[in-house]
This record gives sequence, structure tokens and C-alpha cells, in this order.
Amino acid sequence: MPREKTSSPTNRDFHSYNKDEKKLLTQLRKLSVFYLTKLIESGIKAFVHGSVARGDISQSSDVDIHIPFLIPSFRLEIIEEFRNIDRRIIMGTPNSTIKGLLMVDKKISLTFPLTSPTERETDFYRFSGIVSLHQILDGHRVPGVTKQLILIEPMNAGYWYSSLLRNKKTAMSQLRVSQRIVDERIRVLTRRDKIGRTGLLLDYSLSPDTNFEQALHHLKSQNPIVRNRISRSNR
Repeated sequence: MPREKTSSPTNRDFHSYNKDEKKLLTQLRKLSVFYLTKLIESGIKAFVHGSVARGDISQSSDVDIHIPFLIPSFRLEIIEEFRNIDRRIIMGTPNSTIKGLLMVDKKISLTFPLTSPTERETDFYRFSGIVSLHQILDGHRVPGVTKQLILIEPMNAGYWYSSLLRNKKTAMSQLRVSQRIVDERIRVLTRRDKIGRTGLLLDYSLSPDTNFEQALHHLKSQNPIVRNRISRSNR
């Protein structure tokens, strides 16, 4: 199954897990449970999205944790597992939600919004596949679309995969997203495939003695794009 570039498989096909893949999926999901549990114990509901949610894992798969609602950053930073780690403020485009990023290590990250998330970005997480702690504990995997525009449909022993370009209606139904988000993701990911990744519009590293709110206030005073996004978020 292709993993590097956008792809258009001719037919819908099935991938059966081998022993190593089963072991890796179990390991990544155990890590997910550990961090989601730590957050739940602090009264914070979070989710895991991407390949760990779908089940189409590889050695390059990461545990991507996301909190979908606004939260004071101190509630995260009092959790021991999220202290003394790399902290960043990121923004993809001028219209994107500004997010806080906590890099636990190279394989585990957590994002949370610093400005009100848009409906479009909420749909993005659903598009890629998103699961809760309870779903992981129950062994659930969910449909989603990879960065290579491949629709993943989980089954007990593996998953079906097919080209999103050939299965838009199936994807819209299974993922509960609009045609607008499907068409947008196709446009964005196809463009990235052709011209390469352009990186983040904003990737700001926090100093150890600064919290996210202080850093965002500083960026607001210095960066007109950030200032404009915050202003629109507050309307």
C-alpha cells in the first residue's frame, strides 16, 4: 500500500495485518490510552486522530492527541507528563486556528486550540479519523483518509483501502463530513504532493518561563496575521 504520495488505487483492496503490525498497533494504542487517561484524570477529554485511530499504522506512525476545545494551558502544564517538554505555538494558514503544540517526544504530540476552532477544522479531524479513550479501550478503529488520499475502512483482521478520488460519496457517508471538506482536502493534499510541503505559517517556540497565553499575547503585538486571527476568533 502506498504511503508517501497521493495515490489512486484502481480497486478497493484488503490489507491483512501481519504479526509485527499487530504488535505495533497494540503498542501505539497502549501509549494513547496512557496519555488520554492522564488527561481524563485532570478533567480533560481528548482524542487521538490519524493512523492510530484508523489502524493503518507503519513504523513512521505517531500518536497524535488533540483537544478540540479552548482550555487554559496551565491545566495541561500541571500534568507531570507534559512538563519540561518542547512547547510551540503553530498556525498553518492565515485562516487556521492558532494551536498550542506539546511535543512529548518524536512520536507523541498534543495539540489544543488557542483561538476558537472553526467547523472546517473540526471536520478535518473527523476526515482523518478520530477516536476517544473509550473507543480505544473497546478496540474500535474508525474510517478515515490518509495524507495520500486513501480511504481506510477498518475490519477485524485489517482494513479495506481505496482511492478517495474514486469513493467520495462513500467517504462522506462514513466520515460524516461535507463534500466541501472532502474537495478541500483533495485540493490541499494534491497541491502539496506536486509542489512539496510549504511548512507552517507560524512555528513559535516558547521559552521555559513563558506560558502559552503570554506567548500568544506577545505574538499578537508583533504579528498582524496573528492579531487578525485572534480578532476574528473573538467576534
